[in-house]
Amino acid sequence: MTQELLLQAALQLYAKHGYQGASMRKIAEEVGIKPASIYFFFKNKEELFREVFKRTLARHNDAMRKTLQRHTDEPVEKIFAAMLRTTVDHHAGDRDEMATYISLVISPPTPDFQKQLDDYFSSFSIWLADALNDALRRDFPDITDSEATSVIGQYVLLANGIFWSINIFSPNELAFQLRMAEQMLQASFTALQKKHN
Repeated sequence: MTQELLLQAALQLYAKHGYQGASMRKIAEEVGIKPASIYFFFKNKEELFREVFKRTLARHNDAMRKTLQRHTDEPVEKIFAAMLRTTVDHHAGDRDEMATYISLVISPPTPDFQKQLDDYFSSFSIWLADALNDALRRDFPDITDSEATSVIGQYVLLANGIFWSINIFSPNELAFQLRMAEQMLQASFTALQKKHN
């Protein structure tokens, strides 16, 4: 229980103050324990935040994989749209985690964290491209490699844009941006249907 509270406090303080500002003393105060007690659970600040970041990235990965599983039998355009919506729902649903995720992406606190992030994104990108490619080829067996790469690339660009929009736009504007992204993807699928059906 205390370990979980420490991780939550570390996430919240990192979101507000960054790595340097989220001191072990502040984290302990937030949980209501003495700073020395943290070391019973984590050997140092880096280990504590490595676990915070690991969980943050794992939640993102789980959300995307569960969405794919829920929609796997639907038409490919619905899968792509569901993945876009999950990007918004997951990141907009927890502002502290979103702020931590952005901070981690923009400015990892140490080279070790940069490597952890690089490894995660490399693995996630391979999984995502393979999963979307499989869905495309199921619905469009004659799709060329170039066409599949293009549609997946469009999705990645739109998902990245939607991700950054979460922190920039009001909820209404974000909903509009999401609808526009879905329409852009739908136009790509409509072109594929005309060509391959």
